[in-house]
Amino acid sequence: MNDDGRSEAWREVARRARASGGIRIASLLRDEPARAQRLSLDAAGLHLDLTRHRLPGEALDALLALARASSLESRRDAMYAGEEVNFTEQRPALHVALRAPAGAAAGAIAGEGIAAEVAATLDRMDRFSEAVRSGEWRGATGQPISHVVHIGIGGSHLGPQLACEALIDHAHPRLRFRFLSNVDPRAFDRAVNGLDPATTLAIVASKSWHTLETARNAQALRRWFAAGGIGHGDLHRHLVGITANLEAARAFGLAPESIFPFRDWVGGRYSLWSAIGLPAMLSAGPQRFRAMLAGAHAMDRHFAEAPLAANAPVLLALVSLWNTLALPGATEVVVPYSDALRSLTAWLQQLQMESNGKRVGRDGAAVAWPTAPVVWGGPGTDVQHSFFQALHQGTGVHPVEFIVAVPSGPDPEGRGDALLASALGQREALLHGRSGNDAPAAAQGAPDAAAGHAAAWLAAHRACPGNRPSSLILLDRLDAERFGALLALYEHKTAALGWLWDIDSFDQWGVELGKQLAGEIEPLLDAARELPAQLAPDLRALLERIRATRASRG
Repeated sequence: MNDDGRSEAWREVARRARASGGIRIASLLRDEPARAQRLSLDAAGLHLDLTRHRLPGEALDALLALARASSLESRRDAMYAGEEVNFTEQRPALHVALRAPAGAAAGAIAGEGIAAEVAATLDRMDRFSEAVRSGEWRGATGQPISHVVHIGIGGSHLGPQLACEALIDHAHPRLRFRFLSNVDPRAFDRAVNGLDPATTLAIVASKSWHTLETARNAQALRRWFAAGGIGHGDLHRHLVGITANLEAARAFGLAPESIFPFRDWVGGRYSLWSAIGLPAMLSAGPQRFRAMLAGAHAMDRHFAEAPLAANAPVLLALVSLWNTLALPGATEVVVPYSDALRSLTAWLQQLQMESNGKRVGRDGAAVAWPTAPVVWGGPGTDVQHSFFQALHQGTGVHPVEFIVAVPSGPDPEGRGDALLASALGQREALLHGRSGNDAPAAAQGAPDAAAGHAAAWLAAHRACPGNRPSSLILLDRLDAERFGALLALYEHKTAALGWLWDIDSFDQWGVELGKQLAGEIEPLLDAARELPAQLAPDLRALLERIRATRASRG
């Protein structure tokens, strides 16, 4: 990579971003004949419309030049080849190998050995899922499984829960799923409330098997099973583990046949495609789980093969990067107009903010540009009645990503049409706004000056400035293939941004620091221990207050 060329490309993009304040999106749509051709495209069953951003064609050219100067294509190819793109931990990031069809992984993606390993794990998942779904797999008392409690946190939790919700139309009619991530005892109580241990299957998903929240909840679950009459010898009928630490899972008491492994080159937030996806396979079935993998693989091939200027993840990344520079302080709002995707925002928060929430580049120096905008949002139409007011009339400008899945099936009440119209209407309102002069006729038509002043006053309150950027991702239907492609689209967008910023999108040292400090603080909650003299005064005061509160409760 030519650092001088990359630095110059960054300066050019930043210069154009600083000069973009007066740009009107409506003018770009009117004056750039090729805009729709350049900023809308189809990929792996998804349609992207990125035309409604304050991004002129010349600035898009500058962004593409930055992508080339940042060696984005060669870095992408290195990831597919299994090179150590996670450079701080000297690991590859081979989530793409997890969804490659048989034969495709050899050579092009990671190598023949990994392909065989992935295929073997998938086959084991298939057999286990079919046994549970058919009722062949029975608990210790001979009854079929009716409930699945999944224990994990972060990527081990968010991906499987999202997948089960997204594919709810295909859920097994007998099986009900509950997801437990929080270490709060109340969360555990809710997760097992009303369940019969004899008909419950628990899945413990932890890459290290030592993540505090998951480990404590797994211990509580083992105790819950024992209290319900499921002894240690029968636990293998009710408890399975998904981990990269096979030794620790065996030490916990799991039988080898109850452990589904995955490798340490599978990052948690990229792990749904591995054995971590077992709940989704149990719910929707092996066929649809493999269809989800196929959809993700289709996006993988698009990302690998499409030129930068027609590459959906790359363009999504470039638009995001542009907005961080052109709209200081802007966040990214994600609004899926599909209740089945209601957990998508939480999954995206982890994917994008844990991956790219970094301030130091490959060379160890501070990154000169803002990274990892805050991601937030919620399902439409719910959020239209909460935070959309601020998006239309607030002082901040926050790009909105509309994810629209065309509803299927008959609907006599027309709710599907209302959902689609709401998404498109909100997007129009963000673009065009309104002057506020459409106030009630009684005020506008009043003859005297006072009434005229009142009308102007009301118009000011009603006015919406418009010119607020948005993207649209359209799914002609929400099925397993398109769902897989959607998640892979965001994974590759995230990696592309990391390469543009020259940061490591595949480590998470900040998360590790919080875990370490929590481990040091927990023993200090014990009133029998003397607090260290060097403890910070504010932390000491908090610990003493907590100790006193506990003592007052007896």
